Amino acid sequence: MNKRTLWTDSLTVDGIEAEVTYKDIKNIRLRVLPPDGRVRVSAPYRTPAENVERFVISQRDWIVQARAKARLMAPAREPLTDGGRALLWGEWHEVRLEEGRRVSARVDGRTIRLSAADEGERRQALENLYRAEIQSAVPALHDRWAAITGRAASTFRYRRMTSRWGSCQPATGAISLNIALAERRPELLEYVLVHELTHLWERGHGPAFYARMDAALPDWRRRRGQLKGPL
Repeated sequence: MNKRTLWTDSLTVDGIEAEVTYKDIKNIRLRVLPPDGRVRVSAPYRTPAENVERFVISQRDWIVQARAKARLMAPAREPLTDGGRALLWGEWHEVRLEEGRRVSARVDGRTIRLSAADEGERRQALENLYRAEIQSAVPALHDRWAAITGRAASTFRYRRMTSRWGSCQPATGAISLNIALAERRPELLEYVLVHELTHLWERGHGPAFYARMDAALPDWRRRRGQLKGPL
């Protein structure tokens, strides 16, 4: 048998585009590649196309989760140059560079003004801005949703996470939020906060957890889907 790799055209099944490679292997394999969540399938020689399609469909839930994780690990970024752009609360803002003695970032309408010496410092300034924006938005949201859910956080932590949007410690009531949420629309921060407050009632994702989410935030599934989707 000719051992050379054979590339097929892109396969689209159940709304998922996948690149399929036929190789000298025994089983079908699937990978989701960062940063854009591309799906790549490796299949044994002579595998019928319908078998590959069924395999991709069977892995759909895993693909959705893996794509969300890939975007978290490698979020879309553009160089922070004068006249460039950066995301804030789901909208692109123009970047303007300014001279200054300290590393800083501030919002001026639809403009983000950065004072930093190089790309690394500009990126840190933007991260600091995201943290400050999240910290400013959370108190009012927390007051509202603590009253609705019947649970309140004891403290909040804000950091860049690589695999999740939020987490909580039911034993202590501490909630951690990913500062990357400042890149998304405010309603998605709200969803994550309600999700974590609900975990202060229910540790897992069982029927009781979903019932509480349905009662508190009926459209939470729509928001979750948007959070897993592209920016």
